[in-house]
Amino acid sequence: MAGSLVLVDKFTVSSAVSSVTIGGGSSGSSSYNFTIDSTYNVYKLIIYGLRADTDSSSAQIRVTKSGTAQSDSEYDEAAKQFKAYNTFTNNDDVNQTSWGFNATGTNANSSFNLIAYLFNFADASEYSFATFEEATSDTTLDFRGKQGGGVHTVASASDGINVSVSSGNIASGELVLYGLRK
Repeated sequence: MAGSLVLVDKFTVSSAVSSVTIGGGSSGSSSYNFTIDSTYNVYKLIIYGLRADTDSSSAQIRVTKSGTAQSDSEYDEAAKQFKAYNTFTNNDDVNQTSWGFNATGTNANSSFNLIAYLFNFADASEYSFATFEEATSDTTLDFRGKQGGGVHTVASASDGINVSVSSGNIASGELVLYGLRK
């Protein structure tokens, strides 16, 4: 697999922003102006060190179409929640306005980290979907993880990912998008 990952977009949050778009062409947050297309069948998104400027603020991810985040009620997901301080739980949500993740906050040791694989994004006749692995240290520094997948139940091409938090702004973090060589 060496050499299989091709960097296509990257953005570092250095001051508070309401959201970050990776991909999405000229509407994206970085200077790459990259649009997810059929160049690669699968894309890999890595988010690390993401913190909010408001405690107990959950990360939210949406697909973009023509560079615009889709906030329709077409997001479904299922996952297993792993908690260092409690028992495992199952999560399943349908008809949500984003894929939701665990809370982060202002504590310097609190952060949201994610690896996601994006499928069917360039296919106009299929749903866009993702698998994800998350590790978060929340505002009380409780560690939790989440593994699962989500689907945007609209059969149309998606060209990027938009990341925001449920309240306040994203204070810091790094977002990187790779294409997986065919």
